[in-house]
Amino acid sequence: MIKKLISLSILTVVLGCSSEDSPSLEVNTGEKYRAGVHYEIVDNPTTVRDPSKIEVTEVFWFGCNHCYALEPYIARWKKDIPADVTFIKSPATWNEMLKTHANIYYTAKALGIEQQFVPAAFNTIQNEGRMLTGNTELEYYFRGFDVQKDRYKAVSTSFGVRNAVDQADKKMKQWKVTGVPSLIVNGKYKVSASRAVRTDQLFDVVDFLIQKERK
Repeated sequence: MIKKLISLSILTVVLGCSSEDSPSLEVNTGEKYRAGVHYEIVDNPTTVRDPSKIEVTEVFWFGCNHCYALEPYIARWKKDIPADVTFIKSPATWNEMLKTHANIYYTAKALGIEQQFVPAAFNTIQNEGRMLTGNTELEYYFRGFDVQKDRYKAVSTSFGVRNAVDQADKKMKQWKVTGVPSLIVNGKYKVSASRAVRTDQLFDVVDFLIQKERK
């Protein structure tokens, strides 16, 4: 029941905040994808980590079934990612549960187990219905990745992890992300699933924007 309620709430958030609900004020330029219809222009663009790369950032949450469904598309897209493009995950942080999940994501990243941890956390929350929020629960969960309790506690409460969560929160607000998954291209453009953009088209729009950034 908890899982169904969470899935329903996230579905409401995502669909209720889609760009399809806002009429486009853009003139049709004849391009394949248009601002205000297929993507949004970020009002307050952010800087990227490496100016020599075009940065694609996914704002996500382990408890979002749409984010879970997007994982195979991300994996396929990353197989052919160009040398001048980099992909980053950035967890959403709207409330305390999401901040806890952001914390465990950055803890896993700091411990060097991100690749194993991400699919496992999605599976645990989405398919097993365990929300991974309790301190004791998380200590035991990380032991499954050969991370001892003291090591987990030290890393999860470290300045580096806390700062990473704070930075993710700051950028999410700057991008005005109100639904997940959202894809941010070079800190300038926001792409989300909508009536105009199906889930399987998201990375077509991202590739279009990457090409736009190259020009």
